[in-house]
Amino acid sequence: MIFQIPQEPEIDLVRLGQILRRNFWRLLLFSAALALLTFAISWWQVPTYQASARLLAAQSSAFTGSGLLGTIPSQSLIDAAAYREAALSSLVLARTLQTVGLSSEPADLERFTRKARVRTIEGQNANVIILSVRDTNAQKAAELANAWASSLMRWDDERVRGSFGNYRESLEAQLAVVRNQIAREGNRTNEDFSGLLASLQRDIDLVRALERSASGQLSLIDQAIPPVRPASPRPALYGAVAFAVGLVLGLGLLLLREASARSIRNAEEAFQLTALPILGEFPNKPAAGRSLSPEVASYLYINIAHSMSADAPCILVVTSPAALEGKSSVALSLARACAMAGKRTLLVDLNTRRPVLHQEFGITQGQDIVHALSSLPHVQPQPVLVENNLYLISCLRPLENPPRLLSEQFRHFVDFSKDARLYKVIILDTPPVLAVTDALIVAPYASGVLVVVREGQTDRRQLRLALEVLKRVGAQTLGLVMNQVRDSQTLPKSDRAYESSKTTGLLRAATEEKQ
Repeated sequence: MIFQIPQEPEIDLVRLGQILRRNFWRLLLFSAALALLTFAISWWQVPTYQASARLLAAQSSAFTGSGLLGTIPSQSLIDAAAYREAALSSLVLARTLQTVGLSSEPADLERFTRKARVRTIEGQNANVIILSVRDTNAQKAAELANAWASSLMRWDDERVRGSFGNYRESLEAQLAVVRNQIAREGNRTNEDFSGLLASLQRDIDLVRALERSASGQLSLIDQAIPPVRPASPRPALYGAVAFAVGLVLGLGLLLLREASARSIRNAEEAFQLTALPILGEFPNKPAAGRSLSPEVASYLYINIAHSMSADAPCILVVTSPAALEGKSSVALSLARACAMAGKRTLLVDLNTRRPVLHQEFGITQGQDIVHALSSLPHVQPQPVLVENNLYLISCLRPLENPPRLLSEQFRHFVDFSKDARLYKVIILDTPPVLAVTDALIVAPYASGVLVVVREGQTDRRQLRLALEVLKRVGAQTLGLVMNQVRDSQTLPKSDRAYESSKTTGLLRAATEEKQ
């Protein structure tokens, strides 16, 4: 029989709140540890200081010229990107280092580039250029920033003077051509070119004067001063950021672990997943043999005592979603607890593919479940008394086709048990729900079903599917029984002898009340 495993539901807000509440202190400690570690690392780092010089880039009046020289070309404002590239050029950086007496080798330029930053603020008619330098020495950072600003302004001045120099050279070339023309033609053209020579000479003189006095578009707004506080590190700020990052990272890891987890981790998680009560939690250190803790088994009996009718026998099915989850051990321990409570108990091994209960009591021959079912309704079963008030119908050999036998004969077994009323409790140890159909055949006839969940092994989706399948066949699931629990919440952590006597007293009280 093949079942489709449903998709795991997404984590909703309620479940998210439960995860946060369950892991709040872990998340807080993780974030605090990350913040303290970041604070300590930042505290021991060498402080770095940042100094900044500010320049204003505005169009110079020299570019507009005057009424005397209408032929001088006007120049528009250079955009901020061009100044950024100029500030980071090798020429400007090399001059900066040379100004403060440092080497301007390529390696030195590379180191200076790593600690130099250019930021621009663009306006409609002007731009602001901010040159920042970081260094472990506050005085040196300010010195480098000012030298850098001076080098950029020097570059801008040379750019503007260069434009006037080019224009002056053009005028000088024109003047030379006119003089050569006069020399070739003699006095005939002297009067014609005299006015032109005077005009060119006047323009050249004026351009030379403008070239000497011209300045670039950059002007210093704010000179860099040595900073009082370091720009980095900032331990308090870094610690606060690390704490916030730790919270987000920790929450992400919790959600990732929750989404990727496939097995049931504890009883609380099993309850949240199924909404079924946890009837018992057997610790991960079983007693000798297959039997589990008698204290927890007695506690389990008390929790299901309300479902035991006083007239008809109570038939309980013990199963699990998959194999190797300890259902046979739970069935045996529960049967012993019922017998100890004075209930005449019948334990039936319906795990006909892998029977194990006969090994616990060393039974090798006699009537087993196959003979018992096959003989009904004409011959009544002959169980073996293995302990006080505890009878066993074992399975001595595996069967090839158990579903057929159970489908045809199990109803007769139930009818006989109800009519005979020989036993108060009948416990059926069945195979896993998802492995074969045996448990699904007998579960509708039972008073209730106990599903065994092994901590750290039972798959979430398999548990949900097993419960869904049991519901479809009309079985009544009483609750879950946790097995191999690392931290049991069923019993208080006190003296075991006290636990045993206390549980026995409760058990007897419950039995007397039931009778």
